[in-house]
Amino acid sequence: MIYYLYLLATSLYWLLLMLVLYTFIGYPLFLAFLAMFKKKKAQDRPEYFPKVSLIILAGNEQKNIKAKLDNCLSLEYPKEKLEIIVAVIDSADNTRKKVEDYFSKGIKLLFQVEKKSSNMTVNAVVSEAKGEVVVITDASSIIEKYSLKNLARHFVDKNVGLVAGNIEIANKDNNFLVLGEKAFLEFQRFIQQSSSKLRRVISVNPELYALRKADFTNLKDDGVEAKTAVPIMYSYANKTRLYEPLAQALKTINTKTKANLEGKLAATQKALVSAKCIKELFRAKKYFTILQFISFELLYGLFGVLLFAFFLCNLTVLGKPGYVVFFSLQFLFYVAGALKISAFAYYVTFSAYAHVSGLARLIKKERENAKG
Repeated sequence: MIYYLYLLATSLYWLLLMLVLYTFIGYPLFLAFLAMFKKKKAQDRPEYFPKVSLIILAGNEQKNIKAKLDNCLSLEYPKEKLEIIVAVIDSADNTRKKVEDYFSKGIKLLFQVEKKSSNMTVNAVVSEAKGEVVVITDASSIIEKYSLKNLARHFVDKNVGLVAGNIEIANKDNNFLVLGEKAFLEFQRFIQQSSSKLRRVISVNPELYALRKADFTNLKDDGVEAKTAVPIMYSYANKTRLYEPLAQALKTINTKTKANLEGKLAATQKALVSAKCIKELFRAKKYFTILQFISFELLYGLFGVLLFAFFLCNLTVLGKPGYVVFFSLQFLFYVAGALKISAFAYYVTFSAYAHVSGLARLIKKERENAKG
């Protein structure tokens, strides 16, 4: 009996190790390999200026909204072809009043959405937007001057349905959370660039992305975030999904540990909820999209759960020197993270804790719902 339990633990150990290696090495290399066989197109920069609706999704943003509106008004794009709409979602502060001060400058406050999910808000504003292209952004990031031009030019190709923007970190300090975010952002950027060469981006950043309104269908109110649901929607429509590195938004990382942790906990739960997409994708025979979704949205989005499970599994198979050495290296890595000796170790340890805690919260929530 003990032998079979040890055999099971060993098999699980190697499975988890393969999953970790696949997530951070295998999948990126696989995408890069596929991209090598795509014919490179000339990097032309067509002057194409469709009517654009720039949608700002805002909540309690009275501290940020003025800077955001000034930023949007300064963007390089023909003014007669640009409308700017603010959707204020369940706001309890002075955000709406600050937006009203910009009515004379052409800013529109189309909705005061109360207790609505972000997906329902996106449905509402896209339906009312007059632009051929709808650009969605949040209220706290700052958009680079030529970003709208760089997003819009792709839509000269009628098969392009979605273009994801690039994200940079605005923080200038060397806080460990900031350094960690920057390192992992480089990894995400590599995935986006390879996916874009395949014309199949699977995720967008909520800070900046553009979509073709004519191909948009309403998102479901099922807990799957728009950043995941929108690319999947355009996958169903067989539309090209691209990444534009020159369309850039600067976001500021919250360096307060508790606030950052809460954000990661929420993101982990949302990533887990999004797993419900797999069943519908399978029915639609979107097998490559399923591979992308599992590899990037789930495995990468929940890498902390994988690392924690691998650590525990390693603990149960310490019978051989190789296992002991590898366990010791992991232990020292997490100690270095906990003691803030290494920025990378700290960020991985912090993220792993957030991912595991997010999973525990979701399980608890599901149990409470089942009892209710």
